[in-house]
This record gives sequence, structure tokens and C-alpha cells, in this order.
Amino acid sequence: MEQLTGLGKAIVAADPDKIRLDMTVKNILAYKPLLARIFREVVSECREMSYDEIEACIEGEVLVSKVYVDSGITNAGERIDGLNTESYLNEEGLDRYDIRTYLRLPGKGDSEYIKLIINLEAQNEDKPGYDLPLRALFYCCRMISAQQGVEFTTDSDDPVKYGNIKKVYSIWLCTEAAQTRANSIEIYDIDRRFLHGSNADDPRYDIMNAIIIYISEKHNPENTENELIRMLTDLFDERINGPDKVQKLKSEYGLSMTKEVESEVTGMCTYATAMENKGIKKGIEKGIEKGISKGMKKTLIGQICRKLRKGKTLAQIVDELDEDESKIKPIFDSAAAFAPDYDEELVIEAILG
Repeated sequence: MEQLTGLGKAIVAADPDKIRLDMTVKNILAYKPLLARIFREVVSECREMSYDEIEACIEGEVLVSKVYVDSGITNAGERIDGLNTESYLNEEGLDRYDIRTYLRLPGKGDSEYIKLIINLEAQNEDKPGYDLPLRALFYCCRMISAQQGVEFTTDSDDPVKYGNIKKVYSIWLCTEAAQTRANSIEIYDIDRRFLHGSNADDPRYDIMNAIIIYISEKHNPENTENELIRMLTDLFDERINGPDKVQKLKSEYGLSMTKEVESEVTGMCTYATAMENKGIKKGIEKGIEKGISKGMKKTLIGQICRKLRKGKTLAQIVDELDEDESKIKPIFDSAAAFAPDYDEELVIEAILG
């Protein structure tokens, strides 16, 4: 009988309605052959490499929910293979990267190797109340600043100093994207332009890339020719059961899903309810749910107030929150009485009592 790998077992064992976020999806995405496919598509340094070559360059353990995002106790704890594993995010408690790893690629010329630090995040909502590229760029900045004392120094006797900064990638996978954004991959990077004059210098500045991959919430790739999008769409389609999904990934995408020996899958002890919003909608349709919970309504009111303070129109808010106008307009109208501050607590009190 064929022995499933960790990825195969994870897919089969995961509840179809929970194969998003938390440890289940993180462990699936941390599988190196799958990472290799993602990296070849979005990491420019990997474009001409085979999947096997990329996989061989993923050094050491792929860290899943082990590395903290922001500063406060940076570099105070253990360092694993040159990665800072201790950073404290003061305003948000402890916020961890979903997946953190690095690539050690063959160098060019006299370079011994090129090291890239890569973070991969699984995100259910593509409009979580803020512009997702901002968070992705923040993660890039943190991965750069956390390199001080690990990858580079500012010591007076260090002739290279900032020259040892390693390039970073923060890759965000949105598994429930609205159809208007679905089946697309976007990149945010640093561009050099001259405001006046020009010169022939060729300085190094390409040190960060934020990438967002949007997968259709309707699991409809719309005949896209991009194999990565099609593969990820199938991976996160809860309508496909575990065994069929494993077979599809093997036969259609050539993803190795079996090996001779693998006794267990680790880290699969927690499941997230990643389909929460979709479940609430289904409950409402069936008459099980009588409305949106008070807590969710407070969140929605807060999101609308913040957008009103930025001068957003009703149409813009409806589009950005990807909600029906019938749900947004009553809150929008009630909040108008609290212009221009749109104090969230006052608006919530007025609407919910």
C-alpha cells in the first residue's frame, strides 16, 4: 500500500472546511516540494531553476509559527541558522510569521552563495480592514531590520556594514479572494528613478519584494494558464475530498506525494475555523443564524468608521470590504451624524445600544 508523505496525510486528515490558516494549512505549505513551486513562480532568482534544484537550496528546517515578527526583544533569544527567532510586537502581543525559511543559491562570479530570507503567509481575507500590501511590506522591513547583528553589523571596523543585508521576500497567499482580484499575482518592490539628471552607477538596492497571490473564493481559476494558481486553487477547494486532492496534485501537477517511509505528521494538533465567515453566511441562508453577531458587527462598524475618516465614499467602502451595500449603507448613514471624527465607540453605542 502506498505510504503518504506528511503533505498527503495532512490533506487527507484535514477537515474540508478548515483547510485554511492555522497549523494545518501552515504545515501543508511548509512542505518543501510545494514551496519550490511557489518560489519558482514568484522569486526572480529561481525562475531558471528546476523544482529539485530549488528544493535542494531550501536549507535546514522550514520554521512554522516559530519566528516572531516585530521588535522589542530582537536577537535576545536563540538564533537558528542565522535567523533571529525572538522579536516582540508590543502593540499586538506575540505575532509570528506563518512560515519562515531561507534559500542558499549558487552565487555568480566570485560570490560563494546568495542568501534569500523568505516568509510565506496564509491569509483568508483579502480585505481585512487595511491594505494587505502594507502589512506585507512591514514584514519585509522587519526581516531586514532583524538582520542587524545577525547578517550585518554597523561596527566601525566592518568595511562592508549594510552591504551584507540579505534580500527578503514576504509572500502572501489569499485563499478567499473576491473574484475581482482572484487569479492574480502582484509584486511590490523597490524601483530606482532619477528626479533630475542621471548617472551610470549600479548600486545594490533590490532588497525587498512583497508578493500577494489571490486565489478565488469560488475556486474558479477562470481557465488561467498559470499552473501555480490552478494548483493552489485545487489545494484549497473544500469541495474536493482528501484522497482525490492528493491524486489530483500528483497526477496533474507532478507534486511528489509519496515516499517509502514516513511514520507520522507532526504539529497537526490544532485546527482553525478558517471558514468562519463562509459558515455564518451558510447559516443565515438555512435560517440557523438570525444575523451577524454583535462582535462581528462591532468590527464592521470600526472598519467603516476608519474608512470614513479617510474620506472614502459608500461605493469605495462597499468595494474594499467586499460586502453587500445593504449591509454597509445603514451603518454608513448612522455614522454620518458623527462626522468628521467618526468616533467608533460613539457610533457603536448609537447603533448597537
